[in-house]
Amino acid sequence: MKSVIIILALFFFSGVALSQTIDLAKKTDDACLELITDADRLFIEGQYEICIEMLEGVLTTCDLSRNEKMHSMELLAKSYVEAGLPEKAEITINVMLANFPHYELKEQDNPELFNLLIKKYRIHPKFSLGIRNTADWVSYKTTKVYTVHDEIDYSVSYNQNIEGIFEGFGLMYYGWAEYELFSDISLNGELIFKWTKFVRELTRPSVFELQFSESDSYIEIPIYLKKYFHIDKNTLPYIAAGIGWLYLTKADANATIIYTDDGTSESTGNISMLGLRNRNTFEWIAGAGVGYKHKNLRLFLDARYYCGINSFTNPEKGLSDNVLVNDFYYIDNNVKLNQFEIGASISYTLINSVKRVRH
Repeated sequence: MKSVIIILALFFFSGVALSQTIDLAKKTDDACLELITDADRLFIEGQYEICIEMLEGVLTTCDLSRNEKMHSMELLAKSYVEAGLPEKAEITINVMLANFPHYELKEQDNPELFNLLIKKYRIHPKFSLGIRNTADWVSYKTTKVYTVHDEIDYSVSYNQNIEGIFEGFGLMYYGWAEYELFSDISLNGELIFKWTKFVRELTRPSVFELQFSESDSYIEIPIYLKKYFHIDKNTLPYIAAGIGWLYLTKADANATIIYTDDGTSESTGNISMLGLRNRNTFEWIAGAGVGYKHKNLRLFLDARYYCGINSFTNPEKGLSDNVLVNDFYYIDNNVKLNQFEIGASISYTLINSVKRVRH
């Protein structure tokens, strides 16, 4: 019985202690709010030194909400200004803008010097992540023609072959990261999983028609610089330039030959062309766009051109394929892959930077 009484007593005193802790916490929060209210009053009354001392204590010891902390730092910076301590005011403003990059200045409510100090700084997105949705047009540029039969015109072009509602273009979704290097200049990188399909139709007059089609898949990594131009607070036009790397992961093809005299046909079936391709190709990139920003969110409309630097085909390797060359009279040309895309993108800024404006 005695042990039961002791246990109940412990529960009772623990409950009392917990309730006292909660009450103490509430009183502490209430006390902090009262101090902030008193600091507002002292600032209005012109007692800046006392106001500064009170706010420094509040910011050091109180667990404030974001709005309470921003208001306290703003009031502290104003008090430093009125007390003739512009250096401390500027330090406080720098810290405040780093913590609250979307602080909105209301000039009519502030001392003129405070407004001038705020205007010395600009907020830039330091690191952002985003996604893009684009319509992508692919074209193939032949730079050198190879032949294996004198009666066949091997200069026939490579034509993009996308069927259905996406005829002529493909829809692409991919992500990108952006890191600010200097004021209004950023380094951008993207990761794209791209697929293309082309067809060539070769003819030996009065003998046969040859159709060669190929579906390719790439991992594409563009790296480029953006230069922003500020029209107003929220509008962000830009230009971009850089270089891209494409790695060919799949190249599946089919060659079908149809004989004119009797209509019979032969086919290679599905064959891999990876061994006859340059799996690493490069491109230069140029683009432009315009964006709209609201706090950490930015929306863009973009246009971009990719120009192939080297050929994705390798006709020298193709000559070693006896089936394609001897049975189907097929050989590739040197061909570069070019692209044009129009799209929309959205990004979110994870880290902002505060930079002083140079005059």
